[in-house]
Amino acid sequence: GQMVVAGLITSPLLLWLPWPAPAAWGWMAASCFFNWLGILCLLRAYEQGDYGAVYPLSRATMVMVIAPLSVVFAGERLSASAWVGIACIATALVLMASQARGGQRLGPAVLGWTLLGGVLSAVCVMLDVQGIRASGSPLAYGCCAAVLNAALMLLRQRRRPGLWPAIVRHRRGVVGAGAVSMVSYLLIVWVFTQAPMAISAALRDTSAVFAVLISVFVLKERLGRLQQVAVLVAAWPRQRPPSCAGSRGGRSSAPLPSRNSRISTSRLRCVEY
Repeated sequence: GQMVVAGLITSPLLLWLPWPAPAAWGWMAASCFFNWLGILCLLRAYEQGDYGAVYPLSRATMVMVIAPLSVVFAGERLSASAWVGIACIATALVLMASQARGGQRLGPAVLGWTLLGGVLSAVCVMLDVQGIRASGSPLAYGCCAAVLNAALMLLRQRRRPGLWPAIVRHRRGVVGAGAVSMVSYLLIVWVFTQAPMAISAALRDTSAVFAVLISVFVLKERLGRLQQVAVLVAAWPRQRPPSCAGSRGGRSSAPLPSRNSRISTSRLRCVEY
């Protein structure tokens, strides 16, 4: 329901936005297809496993897979500190999954669907980034992708009655979640035009850490030991490069990296912090 609502919210914007460049449509279609496959895998994993374990483990898999993919297929170069930061975030997500399971092991079927979903998500991100950078209008690309994803979800639900009654019944929560998720997606679409995909994808998944902090300070839930370690690992401080200190708002003025260009170590570190 959330993806369908997100597509409905953004569809009116297409009346005023320019269409993405023709070169972006193939990337968009492939990205949405792999995203659809990844969601199907995760839904299978959720049916047999705990959400609190499946979700962070799938995101950790995605983070660790997208880094080498971005180097091999997109020509990006990551500094040593970037690799360490990505590994820290992935480790934090795995620790959160371990905390959710209470020390129990995931079954082979759940683990397989979870890992496959993470790999497919990584492929989806890589395709998405190529489409975004070829689109000429990241906002238009994000809106079109949202509508296409919603259409795929509706296609999947066509033989399962009850979707629209469920959306109406839980309209406040579903509309709010759809709007927030759409804003979040459009933000990461913009980030992908400014920074390497591996670092951007890893930083996006620090949202799991913020979710833990919200559960503690807002919902007054107890923070487990592994969750404490996970937060510390994800937020572990590293030295800020001097070249970033003088940039206004922490934003680099360097041009967008081309597919085969070498991205400077100083810019990568600026983005990382």
